[in-house]
Amino acid sequence: MDRRALLSTAALGVAGGFAGCIGGGGEVVTTVQRSVTVQPGEGWIKEIPDVSDPGGAIRYRAKADRPFDVYFFSTEESFMFYDTYTDGDEPALTPAGSTDVSTTAEKVAEDAYEAETQKGGARQPIDGSGPYYFVVDHSDYRGDAGPGDEPRPLDVFVDLTVTQRKLL
Repeated sequence: MDRRALLSTAALGVAGGFAGCIGGGGEVVTTVQRSVTVQPGEGWIKEIPDVSDPGGAIRYRAKADRPFDVYFFSTEESFMFYDTYTDGDEPALTPAGSTDVSTTAEKVAEDAYEAETQKGGARQPIDGSGPYYFVVDHSDYRGDAGPGDEPRPLDVFVDLTVTQRKLL
């Protein structure tokens, strides 16, 4: 009887360890769950550390009462174009960031807009080495969802989680 219990426990331990190697787990490296205020012509920026080794993922949902954009810049170079624009200069390019993660908030109800990672807020893999930049934008950077004719600060609730895979 003791031998069976021992073998059963060992088998569960091996199966659990194997599942962890396949992707069942990760360490949270960045988390935000709060309301942020974004001034017209600016963006709320969260710098995210490098998770490229051994890999990572991002998941977010952002909600506000007006349209806005979310950009995820996976290179410092592409972020610098955004930063140049919001500083009042004219950048040579206006990259959209990672197209798998960046999006324009969609109207979900009267006076309610939401942006989230694809597939209902599912985790999306992060490609390339960091640092990375997550931006809730309230400018007319790419002309998608700018502050409008009567600009005023935008309050956005941000729920952001970035994880890094663990190697066992």
